[in-house]
Amino acid sequence: RISEDQLKNISIPKGSMKHISKDELETFLKIFNTQRYSALPGGSIANSLHAANKHNAQTYFSCSIGDDEFGELFIDSFKLMNESISFYKSSLPTGICLIFVTPDGERTMAANLGANLDLCPESLNVDVLRASDFLIFDNFSLSTDKGAETIEYSLSLETDLRICFGISDKSLVKKNDKKIKKVFLNKIYLLYGNEDEIKELERVISNPALNTLISKGPEGASYNQEYFKASQIEIVNSNGAGDALIGTFLAYADVIGDEKALKKAVSYASKVCAVNGPRLWIRIKKRHLSGVFNYIKTRIDT
Repeated sequence: RISEDQLKNISIPKGSMKHISKDELETFLKIFNTQRYSALPGGSIANSLHAANKHNAQTYFSCSIGDDEFGELFIDSFKLMNESISFYKSSLPTGICLIFVTPDGERTMAANLGANLDLCPESLNVDVLRASDFLIFDNFSLSTDKGAETIEYSLSLETDLRICFGISDKSLVKKNDKKIKKVFLNKIYLLYGNEDEIKELERVISNPALNTLISKGPEGASYNQEYFKASQIEIVNSNGAGDALIGTFLAYADVIGDEKALKKAVSYASKVCAVNGPRLWIRIKKRHLSGVFNYIKTRIDT
């Protein structure tokens, strides 16, 4: 938790993210040592699958982690909530993302990729992937060559997967433009992001996705022509809200229809904004949807 003045000194635009080196990570940890509020498992897709799982979806996550304390913390968080995971053990340290939260609840991120640089096809459970209904991944995975290769491999499999792609951060659109265009050679079932991210993407490529889910922050969200306004709340930490939105929406879309699914998604994302951290650690009865690494399965297990 930092002040607005402190945020100005870290050279990261408010509300955005920046990839940082190991040295930069250690410097930030030293500077803000007394302001560290918590250390929690996160990651955009992992957060989304957590939200889907909490709304009765069967989910599966694949990743690359380090053989260290943070890697064990991450794995244990999945075991604790009975969520499925497969992973590749990297010689690099587990990736860490510093979330700087200002008094207004806005989050600004500094991510050291670490073991994420070693994301590879070997981290996937191909049998689960083939049996899934949704494959969900985002621009963060495209930021590394091995991550892009893993996505390309996943998309090359003969499956009936509905592909969901998250823009993640507007700063990554230009950086990953060639990789994004390659992804969009495939039929994209769902594109998701906030309004600024969607506009940035449209500067690079016209949106050919079949459906679009747009987060509008405190104003709520829209799905194609549907719109649902969020209730006013006191925002504690906006980190993970967009992740919760997409995960919850996918858990319900095939069950109760788009309008009701959007309403539940906005409501749950608002609850995430009202707590510290990117997830709600509440047990909710299980229902249906499964995801992996970046892939999700649904409907079959209703």
